Amino acid sequence: MAANNLTFEQSAAFLTDLYEQASGQKAIAVTDTASFTTVAQATLKTGYDNVINSISQVLSRTIFSVRPYTAKFRGIMVDNQRFGGWVRKINYVDKGVVNEESYPLTDGQSYDPWVIRKPEVLQTNFYGGHRYEDFITMFTWQLDVAFSGPDDFSRWAAGVFQNVNDKLEQIREAEARSCLINFIAGKQAGDTGNVINVLQAYKNETGVTLTPANMYADSNYVPFTKWFYSYINRLTELLSERSTKYHINVTGKELHRHTPADRLKAYIAARAMTAIESVVMPTVFNADRLKMIDWEAVNYWQAIDSPEQIIATPTYLQADGSLATAESAVTIPNVMGVLFDEEALGLTFIYDQMAATPLNPRTMSTNYYWHVASRTYNDFTENGIVLIAAATT
Repeated sequence: MAANNLTFEQSAAFLTDLYEQASGQKAIAVTDTASFTTVAQATLKTGYDNVINSISQVLSRTIFSVRPYTAKFRGIMVDNQRFGGWVRKINYVDKGVVNEESYPLTDGQSYDPWVIRKPEVLQTNFYGGHRYEDFITMFTWQLDVAFSGPDDFSRWAAGVFQNVNDKLEQIREAEARSCLINFIAGKQAGDTGNVINVLQAYKNETGVTLTPANMYADSNYVPFTKWFYSYINRLTELLSERSTKYHINVTGKELHRHTPADRLKAYIAARAMTAIESVVMPTVFNADRLKMIDWEAVNYWQAIDSPEQIIATPTYLQADGSLATAESAVTIPNVMGVLFDEEALGLTFIYDQMAATPLNPRTMSTNYYWHVASRTYNDFTENGIVLIAAATT
């Protein structure tokens, strides 16, 4: 799937692949984010309906097995931008201060107040997007044999639409997930200074050597969890300082960024977040500070059977302002979390509509179509820190 151009590319295959990884239908695999979770049996002992060939003829009470699903990562989803395939972002570059000339002054000398000093800016651009559709056919009378009456049929139809909406909601989640994956892998590929091995930082401060395998062992669980929580708080404070440190800079156009706590998002691996909630939160004196940060526990980053692993080929910003795509897959076995400015990444829906055909008089059926165009974006010039657990030196 192409990316970073002025066209809207088909994304059904890509999203289906990520959707199947996330739902456990496939094992974790390289995900091309650069281009873009009584025993029932299926045996049936009565006749099927003649249209869908999956619903039995009505015998007794029917249970319609469907429930609403809400996508994770809703904090990544932002307001839509409907018109145009190109979005620009104007960034402001600091200039150094100049000497003060009002004291001392020299008799007979002219002081020019009209010296030109232009503001300096850096424009970054977001292009294109991706699109996909879905549809379902609904019948008028052909399923009468499968239901006991109009109310039963209405419940069946409502379940069909709810299931489609649930699936599309999880597809939206997969889009948000891919956006976050690309940001994390892009940091690993192009901004390694802001990918922090927390086990190395822990060793540097405490002298204790841990590994990804034993950091949650009984003897390490409490001290490491308390340290990890305090370390996140320290990083939160550092991100609030105006600096050029926590993002990728374009050469000659270095940007000073600061991220206050109420503009910061923190996505933490569920295992680490559970440890923080059980070990640290009960002892926190002032929890109001935590409410300022948009925290969310992540059950898995990419695939449900490999919850803390990422394997992706990301696109990221280079120092010359151009984009690069990793030559090979970036693999990170243990992603602990990611902190980022609210403007660093997002998912916006350019349009998301449903429409129906007229009744087909030959088949006595109606088709319902869902059409979606969306854009996931990463801005590596905004603050972001990735936390991983890896072997120490």
